[in-house]
Amino acid sequence: MRVSAVIFLVIWGGAVQAVEICDELWFTRNLVFDHAGNCFQSPLGQAIFDNSDCTVTGAEPDPSEAGIVAQVREMEAKWACAMDTTRTSLRIPNIAARMRMIDLPVAIGFERSCIGYRGPEIALHTGRHQDAPVSGVLRAGDDIQYRFIPVDGWTFVDLDRGDEMGWAVIPEIPDLPCDGVAG
Repeated sequence: MRVSAVIFLVIWGGAVQAVEICDELWFTRNLVFDHAGNCFQSPLGQAIFDNSDCTVTGAEPDPSEAGIVAQVREMEAKWACAMDTTRTSLRIPNIAARMRMIDLPVAIGFERSCIGYRGPEIALHTGRHQDAPVSGVLRAGDDIQYRFIPVDGWTFVDLDRGDEMGWAVIPEIPDLPCDGVAG
């Protein structure tokens, strides 16, 4: 009986993680299409994105964002994602803050965390350049979640404090000064 419960928890936990990564990937891919002016037809697309400013069904992404779509599709295949687009919500924390990002992060499907960051304050940006608007500040004592693919030395961090998230040039774990590391 005890072994069955453990197996159930492992399988159930993996299923929850797969749903969350698929939600993340679907959201990022479709946010690119939203930026391109796509008019969403599915209940999920209409619930998440504002169709009031859409221009065409089946819009093509901007060439600068086409690489993100390809990367997301590769991750969706890896995780065998099959989204139910008849539903009307996603399991994504702070979705409104994510929509404000200029450069979109692509989820990895696993998470590492720096618990109790011990370094200097670092501005988090909506895009991968120092001139992008600041979307938060990494402060000593913060817990940092690494759930996204780093790009050109920039890391997208999601803080456990409110909706502060964004891009920063910070070292990868284990080079980041933390009280502890998880994941």
